[in-house]
Amino acid sequence: MQTKTKYEEMILKEFREIPDESRPQILKILRSLKKSIAATRKNQRGERQESGLCGIWKDDRPAEEIIKDIHVHRTGYGGRTVEL
Repeated sequence: MQTKTKYEEMILKEFREIPDESRPQILKILRSLKKSIAATRKNQRGERQESGLCGIWKDDRPAEEIIKDIHVHRTGYGGRTVEL
């Protein structure tokens, strides 16, 4: 495959150094990144598109209940705790 730019060469070099079993995950990450870049560009023009990367959900619970749920599920990792 012939590359067009120096960046393509750099990306291909990095990709070739990744173990074969990890390449499907890298492809998913690249596609997600590409989608988020496209969403950002559309947002700058006033259109709204969700990238799906973070914070997009619907929840009818009150804020206090959501915070309590976060606190319950995110404490005790490696001895760390969440202080709200």
